[in-house]
Amino acid sequence: MNDKLIKEMNKIEIPRELRERSKIGVEKAKREVPRSNKQWYIFAAPALAAAVALSIAGPGLLSNNSPENPVIKTVEYNNTFDVSDPNRLVGWADSVFIGKVVEQSGTKSLAGLPETQFKVEVMDTIKGDIKGTVIVNQQGGYEGNELILVENDPLLENGKSYLFITKYLKDENWHTLVPVYGDIEITNESQKQELIEKYQKAYQEQIPFE
Repeated sequence: MNDKLIKEMNKIEIPRELRERSKIGVEKAKREVPRSNKQWYIFAAPALAAAVALSIAGPGLLSNNSPENPVIKTVEYNNTFDVSDPNRLVGWADSVFIGKVVEQSGTKSLAGLPETQFKVEVMDTIKGDIKGTVIVNQQGGYEGNELILVENDPLLENGKSYLFITKYLKDENWHTLVPVYGDIEITNESQKQELIEKYQKAYQEQIPFE
């Protein structure tokens, strides 16, 4: 997150009720994250502060239905490693696979940021033993008349195929994708084969996250 954005965020006056609620939400998230998923929380934690600063932490506003003209807001990450490096990203991930989005299956907020769940049919597996139909979770979603996007990463679309790079959250039984680099849309068979070869190589040369 750049200095200019941080300065602008610091100017935002957060209502006392929202500020207290956000503190409770962050502490609750810290307590609820299982030890086995601690690496995901380290990766995602900076988004919590950004979400609070953008005043998007209101409960009960999540929606499965998209408004006609939503106000789009974005949340940035400060990542703990270079997520654009396939070897490092694959080394961090639990699963790398190609799947087709069947439908949106729900919305939920774990720590002040809307998250959207999708049923995905697994087609090819590169890392992990994932198969069949699974739930892929994407951070971001609709909240009232707003569409919250993480790193401006568009929500998944029904009927489209993607290469997914995910971390598994046992408590929710879903696979959370990495924004931008973990949901690459596949538009043709040639591209699909190129992605399979690229990420098979990245798997062979993966750099474990420590």
